[in-house]
Amino acid sequence: MTIDQTRTSTPLENFLDSLADRQLTCYASDLLQQHGCETMDELSQAVKRATEVCNCMHLPLRENFKPVYRSKNGEVVQDWRLSPMAYMLTVLNADAKTDLVARTQIEMVRRFFNQ
Repeated sequence: MTIDQTRTSTPLENFLDSLADRQLTCYASDLLQQHGCETMDELSQAVKRATEVCNCMHLPLRENFKPVYRSKNGEVVQDWRLSPMAYMLTVLNADAKTDLVARTQIEMVRRFFNQ
């Protein structure tokens, strides 16, 4: 990376990032602990599909997803901070063979039909 490639943020961009960060209250890796995903690769795929849903619906990714790096067992791993909506989309896009994902999908269908 050269000095020309570094990007400086304007105060307005910093402010907008701070506002968006307030909505990012979940971590994608929580799905690993809740057994909604079994591996980081599976989690990454669920997050990718959730971002595709948001892109398709023209929802701002900045307000729903933020890649972060966290320490886990002495090594640095990628994670994502998510809005509650992005977290639910990630759950819905994870492997349906897991109990958490299957139960969530059934609950969403039941709620849809009971409206």
